[in-house]
Amino acid sequence: MGSDRKTAKLATPGASATDQDKILEQYGCGPIRFTGAGDALYERHLLFDSLVDPGAVGPRERYEAIARSVRDVLSQRWMRTEQTYNRENPKRIYYLSMEFLIGRSLSNNIANLLLAPIAQRAIGEKGIDWLAALEQEPDAGLGNGGLGRLAACFLDSMATMQLPAMGYGLRYEYGIFRQAIRNGWQQEQPDNWL
Repeated sequence: MGSDRKTAKLATPGASATDQDKILEQYGCGPIRFTGAGDALYERHLLFDSLVDPGAVGPRERYEAIARSVRDVLSQRWMRTEQTYNRENPKRIYYLSMEFLIGRSLSNNIANLLLAPIAQRAIGEKGIDWLAALEQEPDAGLGNGGLGRLAACFLDSMATMQLPAMGYGLRYEYGIFRQAIRNGWQQEQPDNWL
């Protein structure tokens, strides 16, 4: 694994070498590939985090390996953002809310990081049931309605506008609750979203 940019290309199906170079430059990714090699992010997370043979994985292990791979790319971008903040010393926005209804993050992060071509290729190459993998992500039900959704929208808007902002809230061990209907009666159960 040299530092040569030619060895740092992400395996992106449907994306040209120019698109790959743009992603690498924008996010500072590499030299590890996203998928398609023995030491690629997806394969490494299956082996080292889940201790699972890549040929015998279930939907949960696939979800976790994909999510951790996206997190690895995101963390590189986050580090570059923090370096910019330290250099520029901008005013920052700190948004405090008791609720954040952010929903599921994996597909949102893939879209926002422009990783869709990479994810699509990995899904095709690995024969992953994408919807089954996405269903493995728990929904962070950290609120019960309008204020939580509003807080999430504010954060999305500030990120889109590239404002240096951070959302703070309570770290709930459990979400609101999980609801089940049994014999016509509602039954609430703890929502262990973590």
